Amino acid sequence: MESSSKWVISESWPEKNIKGQFLRYDVSLKPRVEAIRNHINELITQIDRIMPQAINHTNKISEHNKINAVHHSDSHVPRFLPTRKQVPVIQVSKILLERLASQLRNVSDLGDIVIVLCPAILIIKNIRFPLTSCFPEASQELSYLCEMLKVVLVDAAQLGGYTINFKTANETALHLMSEASINRI
Repeated sequence: MESSSKWVISESWPEKNIKGQFLRYDVSLKPRVEAIRNHINELITQIDRIMPQAINHTNKISEHNKINAVHHSDSHVPRFLPTRKQVPVIQVSKILLERLASQLRNVSDLGDIVIVLCPAILIIKNIRFPLTSCFPEASQELSYLCEMLKVVLVDAAQLGGYTINFKTANETALHLMSEASINRI
């Protein structure tokens, strides 16, 4: 059970400071996974705050289009198209983030970290642009989250001696995203 000790007990590595002396930093994956999960939960909370605003905005636009349908041509409709897509994008992103947070709660060893985080990175990269287009504040947070996921994934794979299979991760990520799209409806 060497991998379980690396999961719970801190590992440390030397690093030189400015004077050339070696410093030792404690690195434990469990607190970093918990920090990632907390960051995801904060994103979910922010999404919960903007969701009613996005729904309300979409409803106002729909009402405006119904009222003015007789008086205007359809030439102005395309500029409202992105706002109609905001709610589904936000809903799917929230479902995916909730699923990721749930999976991170159940992580118990290095193998679990690799299995969960590899598709998670791909999912975050895929939702980053569409979510940022309707929730600009999320851009920096999703970039930071993606970087944290990458670092923890590489550390877990190295500590546990695991090989990262990107083909399987891509398939899993696509499956999870299509499932989230279906569950939104």
